[in-house]
Amino acid sequence: MSNQIEKQKEALIERLGIFMEKKDQLPPLAARIMATLVLSGKKGCTFDDLVTGLQASKSTISTHLNSLQQAERITYFTICGDRKKYFITNPKSLLISLDSMLKSWEQEKELHLEVMNYKEKYNELNSKTGESIFELEFHKDFINYIEQAQNSVEKIREKVADKLKNE
Repeated sequence: MSNQIEKQKEALIERLGIFMEKKDQLPPLAARIMATLVLSGKKGCTFDDLVTGLQASKSTISTHLNSLQQAERITYFTICGDRKKYFITNPKSLLISLDSMLKSWEQEKELHLEVMNYKEKYNELNSKTGESIFELEFHKDFINYIEQAQNSVEKIREKVADKLKNE
């Protein structure tokens, strides 16, 4: 690999790792392992590749590989005649992430609907002049936004699920 693309990969591993630390609440090295595997694709990485590439101890890499496997974030494959394990991101982890996102949005949407319904009733019961005490446009717009986002993510989820079925 050229020196320039290798430097780009290292920078991306760091940036993606920091993002995964925050988003997925992963320890720093576990996030860097995930980032490395994302950028390695289907060819995977061996244990030794990770130790060398991330400049971490064997025991630390091993600990994080085990925890990522238990969390079903990564998996591995072997090649006949080769004693090494090749670690890759779990193909199902994207589905798990999308399902989690959809569930969270659904809960948020339900809360906004409850708050909006409360405010509507409050406006009806407490407005003698016909003026609204609570403004409801934000809730309507936000619920519409969530529904559109959910529809888009559900389409992506279907494509990912279909692709996994065909592999």
